[in-house]
Amino acid sequence: TSAASATLSGDVDVTALSVDNNVGNLTFTGNGSSITNAFAPNNTGTLTLGTSGGTQTFNGGLNTSNTDGTVTINGSLVTSNDAIVFGAVTLGSATTIDTNATGNAADITIAAITGGSNNLTLSTGNNVAGADITVSGAIAGLANLTLADVGGTATFSNNVAAAQVSADNTVANVSFTGGTNTFSGAASFANDGTLTFGDATGDSFTFNGGLTTSSVAGTVTLNTSISSSDDALTFGAVTLGNNVTIDTNSTTTNRADITIGAVTGGNNTLTLTTENNIANADVTASGAIAGVTTLTLA
Repeated sequence: TSAASATLSGDVDVTALSVDNNVGNLTFTGNGSSITNAFAPNNTGTLTLGTSGGTQTFNGGLNTSNTDGTVTINGSLVTSNDAIVFGAVTLGSATTIDTNATGNAADITIAAITGGSNNLTLSTGNNVAGADITVSGAIAGLANLTLADVGGTATFSNNVAAAQVSADNTVANVSFTGGTNTFSGAASFANDGTLTFGDATGDSFTFNGGLTTSSVAGTVTLNTSISSSDDALTFGAVTLGNNVTIDTNSTTTNRADITIGAVTGGNNTLTLTTENNIANADVTASGAIAGVTTLTLA
């Protein structure tokens, strides 16, 4: 088939859909649509999948990495234990990506994400080891990022700019290692595996709605500085992977406290600061502190 553009806006239920590089733009938006076999469009123009509030099912998996133009995704895009692979994507509306993993092959892989102020939910499968999420490119303009059911590791290795971020106890491991990470809303982690922030001292993490990691079951590793803009930062036990500064930049009385449990220092320095002359901007460390070379209260 050769066409400048092709539009499939109804409920399309087929065994296979083939789109090669003779096709320009493809709009495939029918709510309830399903494809039994793997869907890997190779068109030279844009690709639009899904519709706001709708659901499309790709039971053999989905791979849009060979589409040349902008890939815009909407609604719920799901598989039945099959991998989903995207290159760069733009969210056209609130979007859920769910592989319904029962084995370790049903990963989600995404390059850059342009959020368009829309929410994004990512899910593979609860307690399914190796059912991973990998986002290798920058995330910009995202509203809320929700990690729902992730049996493996959710890895974000580039810059992240989002509003709220959350991961509950149906998520295993979470890792953010991009250079610049900013969250304008509340950040809350209660995953039952590990949590890692940063992989170099030059990385920055700013939680402008505050941060809570006290319910994370596994090791929480800090490899760089953590800050907020007059919002509380609440940790359980933490391990330092590098020299770390935690700073709430307090400007309001009795608001932007630092609360931290035990600290395993790893022969690194730790600086804790809520700012000068702000009444009741407190630092509370309730657990043992071991292996910290220099502890600074600034």
